[in-house]
Amino acid sequence: MRLISDTIDLSAYKQGPDLAVKVRKASDFRDAVQARRAARNNPNGKRHARMLSGKAQNLLEFRPGETTAWAGYNGHRKSMFTGQIAVELALQRERVLIASFEMLPADTMDRAERQALATGSPTEAQSDLFYRWADDRLWLFDHLGRVDAETCLALCRYFADELQGTQVFIDSMMMVCDSEERLDEQKRFTTDIVRCGMETGLHMHLIVHCRKPPSGTEDKPPTKYDIKGSGSISDQVHNVMTVWANKPKERALERDPNDMVHLEQPDALVTCEKQRNGPWEGRLKFWFDKPTMRFCDDRHSRVEPYNLGAIE
Repeated sequence: MRLISDTIDLSAYKQGPDLAVKVRKASDFRDAVQARRAARNNPNGKRHARMLSGKAQNLLEFRPGETTAWAGYNGHRKSMFTGQIAVELALQRERVLIASFEMLPADTMDRAERQALATGSPTEAQSDLFYRWADDRLWLFDHLGRVDAETCLALCRYFADELQGTQVFIDSMMMVCDSEERLDEQKRFTTDIVRCGMETGLHMHLIVHCRKPPSGTEDKPPTKYDIKGSGSISDQVHNVMTVWANKPKERALERDPNDMVHLEQPDALVTCEKQRNGPWEGRLKFWFDKPTMRFCDDRHSRVEPYNLGAIE
């Protein structure tokens, strides 16, 4: 794990690329088109980065140059879920930046360490292994609090150019835009994030909030239409994922910890509301293991540590 200081000079990255070099003849894109066609026709060939969940790894890919919006109600563990995704991407030799403006880097890494090692109390030896593995795979922006859109975009370009980054998590839009209700600002930032991904090849993960339902209850999963603020977020990004915690189950188990009906229910539902360049959209069930902060495919399987070195 490496830190990117918030005092770094990003001025050189606050200007977009020269538009003149972006006007190209049609044949320049032939190789890219043929590569995409070959990938579609060979499902067993090289895959893009993906989730490592057994039920999800063949359904959703995090392709270079795309943007994924991760949406959910406040307190429904979307940051925790995307943190696990970040670790799983690093396992695939992706170079990952977590720009979390709401959590201290030490807190972010404490959670990532527990998820990777599958233990709530790592030993000194386990921690040493994890941080040796994390270097040159995981970076964190050492900044807490609001950041302006220009700086956020410059940070992403810096990570792509100077550190050969491939995946960026921005947590969250609320800490970049002055207000999630200022629709023009949201729309402009979303446009710039999508463009930044396409220009740099980064896959951009943008964490956004959902508005509270008119009913006042969050007992049903949100959809892409519930994203707080501008509808242009779901329109512009390539993929939209929602993360929902099963609060009714939590309340039922507080009343009766042995309620088997609710124990068998999933702790979280993760829904692909949109995947522009993939065929699958649908819903996945996950069970949450509190000591390790891991989301698991089922309730009964033992939570195993990731193999820190075997997945390339």
